[in-house]
Amino acid sequence: MKKIKKLYSIGEVSQILNIPTKALRNYDQLNLLKPEQVDVQTKYRYYSYDQFFTIDVIRYLNKVLFVPLEEIRELMGENKDHQKLQKLLEAHKNQLDQKISELEYSKQFTEELITDIKYRENRDEEILIHEEYLLSRNLYYKELDVSIYDLDKHVSRISIDSGNIHNRENNMMCTLYSIADYEKSQALNVKGFGIFSDKKIPGLKSKLIPEGRYLNQHFLYSEENCLAALRNLIRYSLTHDIRLDDTVYLISRMVKVSANTKYDYYMDLQIMRKF
Repeated sequence: MKKIKKLYSIGEVSQILNIPTKALRNYDQLNLLKPEQVDVQTKYRYYSYDQFFTIDVIRYLNKVLFVPLEEIRELMGENKDHQKLQKLLEAHKNQLDQKISELEYSKQFTEELITDIKYRENRDEEILIHEEYLLSRNLYYKELDVSIYDLDKHVSRISIDSGNIHNRENNMMCTLYSIADYEKSQALNVKGFGIFSDKKIPGLKSKLIPEGRYLNQHFLYSEENCLAALRNLIRYSLTHDIRLDDTVYLISRMVKVSANTKYDYYMDLQIMRKF
């Protein structure tokens, strides 16, 4: 009967268990798994056959269950307190739930981007003013008072959507303007920038955009086109004896992957009709 070798070099362990030597050195540095023996002169690491089982357990916890190595060190420590182990595993489960939610959000958004390319890119864009009935929407936004030409210096999609993984809206963002402010200055100043969400977003102000009839101008974005769209809506309301609310909403998708610049985005300028 062949005698089992007592000690294996790090290279041999790597080859037998199909694990990178870098991973074994990392286990050592983290005090997760120390080699059975280290040569004093060469510093070569040697492992016992019994440690193969431990390495296999570590890899399973880390690669299959996604338990971080630091937590594995606590799980596999000598103090096997059941309550502590339970708390560690429950905390890890919560982290997994969070990760799953993040992946579901990313999947949902990716599916919408695919749909946008499949079904919207080949359709002619209507540029006409039209009236439509819209349901109420929850807007979470950051207050601003900056020129439309300086908007990109003050906002980012990440800042308004970060951590909003439970949002089940259609990933639409919204910029706020004021008719009174425009008529006073003849310039378009951004009053707020945010995202629609059915869940509260910490750190942002909230506004319920009411249900009702809205005048809508669909247009290919540029700062000048946005200003022209607002003028068109105001002129249309005057010629058709329509009273408008003061707040103007510029609606667009968060991301359009087929666009090269913001000037490739079609957007909607919406103003609620007052009766």
